[in-house]
Amino acid sequence: MKRLMILGLAILVLVAMMGLVAVGCDDEEETTTTAAGTDTTAAATDTTAAATDGTIKIGALLDYTGPVAFLGPIFEIGIKAALEEADYMVAGKKIELIIEDSATSVDVAVTKAKKLVEQDGVKIIIGPLMGDAHLALGPYTAEKGVLITSLINGMWETVGKGNYLVYPTTVDAQTYPFGEYCVDELGYKTAVVVAADYAGKRGYADGWIQGFEAAGGTVVQELYPPVGNADYSPYVSQIEDSEVVMYALEGPDAVAKFIYQYNEGGKTTPLVTITQADDYSPQMLNQLGDIIVGIKGQSTYTWKLDNPENEQFVEAVKAEWDGLPPMPEHQNAYALTKIILNGLEQTGGDDTLENLFAAIVASEVQTPAGLVKWDPSGVAICPMYVTTAEKVGDNYEISAPLYTLDEVIDVRLQQ
Repeated sequence: MKRLMILGLAILVLVAMMGLVAVGCDDEEETTTTAAGTDTTAAATDTTAAATDGTIKIGALLDYTGPVAFLGPIFEIGIKAALEEADYMVAGKKIELIIEDSATSVDVAVTKAKKLVEQDGVKIIIGPLMGDAHLALGPYTAEKGVLITSLINGMWETVGKGNYLVYPTTVDAQTYPFGEYCVDELGYKTAVVVAADYAGKRGYADGWIQGFEAAGGTVVQELYPPVGNADYSPYVSQIEDSEVVMYALEGPDAVAKFIYQYNEGGKTTPLVTITQADDYSPQMLNQLGDIIVGIKGQSTYTWKLDNPENEQFVEAVKAEWDGLPPMPEHQNAYALTKIILNGLEQTGGDDTLENLFAAIVASEVQTPAGLVKWDPSGVAICPMYVTTAEKVGDNYEISAPLYTLDEVIDVRLQQ
């Protein structure tokens, strides 16, 4: 398959539900984060103290309020699963996890990041999710020598700054191969694209469009409903004739609403999607039922992957998530935490940006989603999977991979 040569767009958003979190760091030190604010009782409050008492502080900017509040607790489960496996220890040092609610807001994310760095002495931050927040935090975190990560793909504009880990890859690189697949393997030659009108999903859509067109397909129409759109039926009614409709919307609620209204509108043109497993929660799958069966999509992870790391991970998440199987959001947070811990082992617990970043990008780590390698710039090199929605017994699920691309590489890194 051809690889991409495309412009960079980014910002990642999903959807929906309110949440609060209490984060236990260990038996003696605890940081509690809620939507109202933070009560910190941990002893170390600056970088010097953290180094002196042998504690490594890891911060996390997760969304527990705002439009993507559904995801905060999911990312938290993944982070804590990795830390619990390590018994909150690395290289002989204790790990303290400090979570802040970034509230799906750039301004809040910046404020909370400054609190983590300047008050708590954090040198490692997992998240935030929002790409615009990544852009806003870029100069500050680089100046302060702080390692920071994406949570679901990342923005080209952050690449090469020496402190960003972009995982699983850039947004447009992620979807380009599936655009090709839709022509080369599924045989579609014409398409309509429906994507949420913000930079993240436009970036995902742009990658798919460029892959689709590079393989010989033609996009005959593009529709961009706003984020949080209440009614997709006006957009459904505008969809022109084509062989396939590709949708890229902001998460389970929006996806469920679109699919339902597409079906109710009498549309029969096949659907495909990107970030399928990310946007199809187990709850949503079972609510929609038969109308989602057969929709194919691109996924970075499916809980049906057959490897030992995934088998253990699935059971760990089920124990913390009401018996439900993990979504890619669980896996991404878990994998990033494992990758950071592996880097800290390599440095002997040195969380200095230059040393830790170098150790991580030189590493290879087996994760539930597959082998993760790194470009020296900090962009991960990971597999991409094509999946489908299917019925298994009485449940509706995302399938095991129908197709695997072992390494997705943004070719701009090779120029």
